Amino acid sequence: MDPELTSLAGVAAAAVVQQLTTSAWERIRSAVGELWRRRHPERAETVLAELGEAREDVAEARRAGDERAEQEVVDLWGARLRRLLAADPGAAVQLRALVEELTGASAPVAPQQSVTMNAKASGRARINQAVGDIHITER
Repeated sequence: MDPELTSLAGVAAAAVVQQLTTSAWERIRSAVGELWRRRHPERAETVLAELGEAREDVAEARRAGDERAEQEVVDLWGARLRRLLAADPGAAVQLRALVEELTGASAPVAPQQSVTMNAKASGRARINQAVGDIHITER
């Protein structure tokens, strides 16, 4: 899967779970329902029921101070969103908008550049390669 979409799924899952027990609940429910209705309408109601269960799980985890249980909910929704994006990368637009709405910040976008370096040394040659800064001090 595209690293950008993987990152988006993780950020979106964290943003959604963070806000599940807040006043943003109805907006989250609506946005998640819309995502699934457009791509998998036959599963939308099941996903919404599971989101409601996740809300209850997060509320209970917070009452108990169980950060691990809350992280498990984030991981579960991250996996669901990755599968959704793998099936339909076009859903990324809606998911980014939801993240921006919930967090007030843009969802991260992976850089679109790549770097390929090749080098061949012989004899007593020395090769130094770097994508960023490089400082070489010879004495």
